Amino acid sequence: MSSVTRNPPEPKIERITNLVHRIQNGDIKIPKFQRGFVWDEGQIIKLLESIYEGYPIGSLLFWLSDKPMRSERDIGGFELPQTPDKYPRNYVLDGQQRLTTIYGVLNWPYPETLHKLNVYFDLDKQKFHHYAGKEEKRHIPLSVLNSTSAFLDFQRKNLSNESDDRDLIERANILYETFREYLIPVVTIKEKSVQEVCPIFERINSSGTQLNVFDLMVAATWSDNFDLNDQVSKIRESAKLKDFEEIDNTIFLKIMSSIADIGSKEEHVFKLRDLPSEKLIELGKRVQEAVERTVDFLSTDLAVPSDAFLPYQYQMVVFSYFFSKIRNPTNDQLTVLRRYFWQTGFSEHYRGAEEGVLEHDLAEIDRLVKGDNDVFRLPFYITVENLVRRQFVKRGAFTKTFVVMLARRNPKNITNGESIDTEVSLSIFNNKEFHHIFPKDFLKRLGVESTQRNCISNVCMISSSQNKQILTTPPSNYLAKSAKELNEKAKEVFKSNFIPFESDASWRSDKYESFLIERAKLILEEIKSKW
Repeated sequence: MSSVTRNPPEPKIERITNLVHRIQNGDIKIPKFQRGFVWDEGQIIKLLESIYEGYPIGSLLFWLSDKPMRSERDIGGFELPQTPDKYPRNYVLDGQQRLTTIYGVLNWPYPETLHKLNVYFDLDKQKFHHYAGKEEKRHIPLSVLNSTSAFLDFQRKNLSNESDDRDLIERANILYETFREYLIPVVTIKEKSVQEVCPIFERINSSGTQLNVFDLMVAATWSDNFDLNDQVSKIRESAKLKDFEEIDNTIFLKIMSSIADIGSKEEHVFKLRDLPSEKLIELGKRVQEAVERTVDFLSTDLAVPSDAFLPYQYQMVVFSYFFSKIRNPTNDQLTVLRRYFWQTGFSEHYRGAEEGVLEHDLAEIDRLVKGDNDVFRLPFYITVENLVRRQFVKRGAFTKTFVVMLARRNPKNITNGESIDTEVSLSIFNNKEFHHIFPKDFLKRLGVESTQRNCISNVCMISSSQNKQILTTPPSNYLAKSAKELNEKAKEVFKSNFIPFESDASWRSDKYESFLIERAKLILEEIKSKW
């Protein structure tokens, strides 16, 4: 049986001087998806000491690509020489910090500046140190080691007239030869696509930082005419997105690939690099318009004030995909979109979902666009028992959907009947703007477990000023007082907060378990109306 070789990595040994030369010639690039140079002074000195002592410093991993990638124009704080853009090129996948350190200290152009890459070697103590503002004649800057003439000139000017010049010159020569001849293992990956390199980077990245697909695609799609990062920045700078600024960059990628009719899966996103720059530019305009219309729909129609209350960012992909295809939606289509929002939020539709779930929902949008309004019919599993047990978790999709539903009812303060400025309350979204109808400290005194005190069915909206007045007062006290003072308005105020107002309502006698069931029934009735 024949075996198949899948382009294994190609190892070789290279001198430091050769690697520096390759960087200067533009053969080795730092791709934009790499993090910046973050090593501190201690790490830099430790690496240089290892080289000087002849210790191994690990291998470098390069990716040889025949397609242009956006790369860093500077390294370690100073600009790289301008080089012609010829391909293939080697992009650093692992070893950036080490390679930047080596290149930086050997090429630092400003010998009298304080910088972590400006390093000297004390020939007496045979120790490395950073430039301290003034250096002795017997301290050799590492930047001269990259040039034979500069190195010899340093010896002539600084060492030749010293009484122990032979010892000093010998030590300098050892330093020079060590850095000129030090060998580093270099492994080069060839004939791999962007999507194949992504998991490789994740596995070998010594920092433990996962490769961000967006950052990778910024590099992969870059050209002189198109910059994905700039394109997404333009979208984010739109006035309509001012309250939706935390949308993840990968969501914009999925929106782009979906609108381009490529698909929303990660494997589809990578196909964006196959589009010419003019197509990407046009796609960027379509995406911006679709996203702006999505945000407008979310904020004005559904009363979602910001991305903090968006149950799932995948919903942005679905809405944007729809608005990219339909300029003037019908009332029936808008009804379906509302149904989609409520159902996916309350059913936690995307919780732990694979990419196939989003693909299915985009296919549902295709049906909707073609005139089929009977889409997004998710099964209804929510029960009173579920609402009684469910916790109020601010980051949870169910809680976010519940809060938006509360806000859409234009609730009134249960203490004085005044309207709650939900926009202000939701923009803050902190505990001061949400009130436990049965105060938590009161429940604690009753012996109610902590997990049961923070139930969704025990939470309503209230202005922070009114919240402070309630504190630990039992509902039989403060709610009864409010009901009396509100008089004929009381029933409407309580209804706006899903609080039962019947004469035998459980809050009147501080029966917590019964109250949770009564309120859960009212909440469940409202949720069902969204289906």
